[in-house]
Amino acid sequence: MPFAPCLGVKDTAVSKAFYEKLGFTVDSRTATESDDIHMVLFDGAFCGMLYRHAQLENWLTPLKGLPVGFTGMFYLEVHDFQGMLDTVAAVTEIVRGPSVDHTGTREFYFADPDGYLIGINDAASRQSSDLVGGFATES
Repeated sequence: MPFAPCLGVKDTAVSKAFYEKLGFTVDSRTATESDDIHMVLFDGAFCGMLYRHAQLENWLTPLKGLPVGFTGMFYLEVHDFQGMLDTVAAVTEIVRGPSVDHTGTREFYFADPDGYLIGINDAASRQSSDLVGGFATES
């Protein structure tokens, strides 16, 4: 598994509903009252976790007292760029784009209820962009 974000959120029910409106699946089978962590999937594949921030602070003490959110963004590559754009625009504000970046990849950005920025990349345009092969490592 590559990097897997675990988002500390104020209210897991609000975040779960938000991501489900965007077409994600949120699997809550591992969540309990004392360990409120939910697995997030996109197109059936694991892509991250939602964790109640108050519990996350206790579980990983260096996070104690830090605000919810961070500086940066997460990216998700999708095969139906226009469909995802339409879905997101119906649920929340698009904060940037849609546009084409300097490599030729179509993208747009939105924020979730806790302020996490999510960048959506178009899989087809990325495959024909200057990015492909630029970061591959030899085996």
